[in-house]
Amino acid sequence: MSRCFIFGALDVSELSERPQKEDMVIAADKGYDVALSLGLTPDLVVGDFDSRGEAPKVENLVRLQVRKDDTDVGHAVELGFERGYTDFVIYGAVGGLLDHTFANVVIAHDIARRGGKALFIGEEYSFTALHNSEKEFSYRDGGRISVFALGGTAHGVSIKGLDYEVENFTLHCTDHIGVSNAFIGKPSRLSVAHGDLLIVWQTKE
Repeated sequence: MSRCFIFGALDVSELSERPQKEDMVIAADKGYDVALSLGLTPDLVVGDFDSRGEAPKVENLVRLQVRKDDTDVGHAVELGFERGYTDFVIYGAVGGLLDHTFANVVIAHDIARRGGKALFIGEEYSFTALHNSEKEFSYRDGGRISVFALGGTAHGVSIKGLDYEVENFTLHCTDHIGVSNAFIGKPSRLSVAHGDLLIVWQTKE
C-alpha cells in the first residue's frame, strides 16, 4: 500500500522509513529544506512559510495564510487524505515547540479515528495512535515505550512481549500507569479492543 510522507521543520539526520516510487512526499514549510537535505524532491510543498522565511520557487506549491485554523503539518495531512492516502509517515514534527508536538499527537489521534495510520518519527522519540487496532514491533534489545489512553477510556488493552504485560486491561485517560515500559529483546504487540491509545517509544535502541 502506498504511503504519504510528510516532512516538518525539524532537522532529520536519517530515515528509518524511506519513500518508495509509489509514495507521495509532502513538505510542510521548512520541511522543504529538510526533504532536500535527505535527497528527496517533494511532490507537494505547503505552508505559510513563517519558519522558512520565504516560499520556495516551485510549481507544486500550496500557499497558506499565517493566520489560519490548522498547522502546516495538519494541512499537509488533509491534502494527503484528499489524494486518497490513509497511511502517513511524518518526520520533523516531534520535539521543538511543545505545543506543536502536542498538536501532532492530536493529529495522530484524528488520523486513527478516521481509519488511517500515522507514524510520527522523531530523533529521540516516535509515536502513533491506535483506534480499535494494534501495533507490532519487531525484535528490539531495549528502549523505553509508554502507553496512554486518548480521549476517554480504552477497553481491552493488551500488551505482549514487553517488560510489563497486560491482558484485557482497562486504561483511563487520567491513568499514567503505562509510562516507562521497556522492550526486552523479542517481538511485541500492543492492542486496544475499544478506544484509543497513544504509544510513545524511543526511536533508537
